[in-house]
Amino acid sequence: MAVVSVCLTHYNRPEKLGATLDSLARQTRAPDEVFVQDDCSPNDPTEVAATFNGRFKKFVYERNEQNLGMPGNLNKVIRKATGDFIANLHDADEFHPRLLEKWVDVLERHPSAGLAFCGYDAQARPSQRHQAGRIWIHELAECTYGRAFFERVYVGSSSSPIWGTVMVRREVYKHHLPFDSQFGMWSDVDMWMRVCGTHDIAYVAEPLIILDNSDTPVRAFHWKKVFVTHKMHFINIDRLARDSQERAAWLAKQRSYSLCAYARHLAGRIKRGDSGGFVGGCLAFPKFAEILVQGRS
Repeated sequence: MAVVSVCLTHYNRPEKLGATLDSLARQTRAPDEVFVQDDCSPNDPTEVAATFNGRFKKFVYERNEQNLGMPGNLNKVIRKATGDFIANLHDADEFHPRLLEKWVDVLERHPSAGLAFCGYDAQARPSQRHQAGRIWIHELAECTYGRAFFERVYVGSSSSPIWGTVMVRREVYKHHLPFDSQFGMWSDVDMWMRVCGTHDIAYVAEPLIILDNSDTPVRAFHWKKVFVTHKMHFINIDRLARDSQERAAWLAKQRSYSLCAYARHLAGRIKRGDSGGFVGGCLAFPKFAEILVQGRS
């Protein structure tokens, strides 16, 4: 029977950590080991984590002595895992009882798949009814050839249907680690793109993860995110394109999308009355132009 590891990264949300771990403890496919890695949070979650000693077969909590940032913290905790399947989970989300069971099942049915992900439930909780919410279910096959997945969902885009919560085969991480620090909070998306070049992608079309719906810096708009995400797409097009014809087609599609997206971002700053953001975007366009020509022959 496959060994399942759970790697849960945490930063400064101790009031939500208990519900997250409780939903993990109620899984129909119990994890064989759980690692919680706190990234030196100002609000120490040690007392919350301690209440879960004994609720898992193996439970390891560690608090970093200094903040490593998302890529560093994720790299550190994943290297501890010994399982055949490694689940990356977030500290403020809650999980359907059959999440791990269904992820393991789809990976066992599709040996070519390097990772599995699922739909998301972002509906506002009772205490957050003033916030908009939705359920994300994508029209994807249970298993998609990796390069076809990359072309369909990443080329000509700046978003990712795969968020930071996935199950990955141990050998896939062994091949692709570490998460690249140059992409900061979005380094996980770069990892999923890289996996598309070597493995297929499995999908469970059910909203098995209830997302934390509170505002976070990751969700806020800023130009750094625009630059980082588009740079990531161009770098991975160069990684995955097999020949110059395919590469040229992918680059043309991505450049066209990126220019339109940049214009929409500028228009959005005007609409929101963010004159500073609009001016900043205009002044930064030469930097963005460099990204557009990245990977040229």
